[in-house]
Amino acid sequence: MTQISSLFDRPLPPGYRDELQTLIAERPSDPPARTGSLLLFQLGDLRLALPTRVASAVAPVLHIARIPHRSGTVLLGLAAFRGDILPCCSLARILDRAEPATNAVTTARTLILDESAGRRWAIPIDAVLGVRTGGGVPSDHPPPLAAQWLRATYSDDDGPFHLLDEQVLFRQITLATA
Repeated sequence: MTQISSLFDRPLPPGYRDELQTLIAERPSDPPARTGSLLLFQLGDLRLALPTRVASAVAPVLHIARIPHRSGTVLLGLAAFRGDILPCCSLARILDRAEPATNAVTTARTLILDESAGRRWAIPIDAVLGVRTGGGVPSDHPPPLAAQWLRATYSDDDGPFHLLDEQVLFRQITLATA
């Protein structure tokens, strides 16, 4: 017991307090922005992206079974995917955009999103543009969507694309389909 008390009772080395105050006063550097890998896709004239951790699969167009008395809403119906029945939602309606020239039944692909374990959504999209690592070059291009929907806007050789905020997206899907 005397060894421990003698360890804490010894005098501080010279300059220790000043060095400690300097370290505490320094603002820590911001960690580098990490977006991970992104799935780029087309919805009408919009080029959008979502983190691949939430985009679990892309399937050919799925049959959407309409739900009576729910036409014209965000919820398009139910779609069967790999043995599961998933609610299918219109991303264009959620984002308050005009429906693409192709309707949800004739779109080229269906994006399967994982909100959380056991909670998945199907979203019809027009095309998959690819997967990229990291965001790319930040763009000052004016976004076509309200700022609440976007985490960032980037540019590549094909023009700007917009990284959706998946937390806002899932919250709005839940509210719109309740």
